[in-house]
Amino acid sequence: MGRCFTRMIGVLLLIGLTVAMADAATIPLAVHRQVVAAQQLMEKKLYDQALDVLGADQRDRDHYLIDFTRGNIYLLSERPTEAVPWLQRAVKKQPDYSAAWSNLAQACYRTDRFDEAAVAFERAYVTMEQRQPELLYNAALCYLQLSRWPQARDLLLQLISRPENEVATRWRAALVQVYLNLHQPRLAVEQLEVLAVETTGDVQRRWREVLVQEYLLLEESAVARQRLNRYCNDDGLYPRWWLLLAHLYLDQGKYAEGLVALKVVGYLRPLTDEETRLLGDLHLQLGVPQQAVDYYRQLLEQTPPDQHLVTRLAHASLNLHQPEQALSWVEQGAEDDPVLQKLRGQLLFTLGRYRQAAEVFGRLAAAEVDPGAMWLMQGYAAWNAEQWPLARRALRHAVSYPAQQRQAEILLKQLDERKK
Repeated sequence: MGRCFTRMIGVLLLIGLTVAMADAATIPLAVHRQVVAAQQLMEKKLYDQALDVLGADQRDRDHYLIDFTRGNIYLLSERPTEAVPWLQRAVKKQPDYSAAWSNLAQACYRTDRFDEAAVAFERAYVTMEQRQPELLYNAALCYLQLSRWPQARDLLLQLISRPENEVATRWRAALVQVYLNLHQPRLAVEQLEVLAVETTGDVQRRWREVLVQEYLLLEESAVARQRLNRYCNDDGLYPRWWLLLAHLYLDQGKYAEGLVALKVVGYLRPLTDEETRLLGDLHLQLGVPQQAVDYYRQLLEQTPPDQHLVTRLAHASLNLHQPEQALSWVEQGAEDDPVLQKLRGQLLFTLGRYRQAAEVFGRLAAAEVDPGAMWLMQGYAAWNAEQWPLARRALRHAVSYPAQQRQAEILLKQLDERKK
């Protein structure tokens, strides 16, 4: 199972753009009037007119609130690239202005300048009178975008060190990703254990599945099985737990337990063709051939017969001492399938239909790259059918192949003695 859970980690949480000014008493009256007039136009989405109200670009001579407001106008009008330099000027002139840092961070993020965005989010956090933890989270996500895992980890650890009732699950989720990228899965598991308890609904189910996956990757299958058994008890109508438990048992060679878990899946939802096939295979392996046949027949109602299915049906029928039925299944398969044709030849031989068997083995021998075994089988079948010339010809072919040479020579010698 792969680590396919990054979609569960939160995206950037944009703090609302700050447009409020500092205390009017601390700024020049003319600046105050310009900014208020611009804000009124911004509320009406008249952004270019708002820029005109702010007057000509005087760059360094402009008040930092003029720079800040220009940056906001560009940001609100979906021109983040143009917003960045104005917001940079604002924080340069007023380094403790948290609103400008926050908006600069958002402008940088929107233009994929994640490094600068991370720094700006952190500055916004430390300069804010009432600190907003989501600013640190946003900074951490910027570091995640840059694959700078240690910096992201340090910020996220700050966040989860807060009182438990203030810790957001998305912070832990991001920390899981960080730890896995730092190759520290055991630390990731510590956070996953919390997420598996503190979340609810489908989100909880996904985190619990990730936790099981991580225990399996850590080769702690006993713990994974313990967690799955708990989830089956807590959330027993969710088929995914039973399916995971079934595959865990099967991976450990516990086929009977795996079969039981897979049958529970079938009670909770319709089985896929592959799951139905697996149930048939498990019953066949565990010595319950009639049940295997029932599952294989279900498949035949939905899909055309393939080599695997026909072969399993034949073996199940043989286990039920029904060789004729086994042959009937095989003859439903593809005529040009060499595996099925070999099985057909063997079944014909078992049923004493030696002439037909000899014909099948002869066709197979003519088509194979290494036909020694097929020549030998044709020799046996022809011998039993008392087709002596055919038997001799097949055995003379077989004697040319090292694996069949000795047995073919013995049979040829017996044929020669028989003639005498």
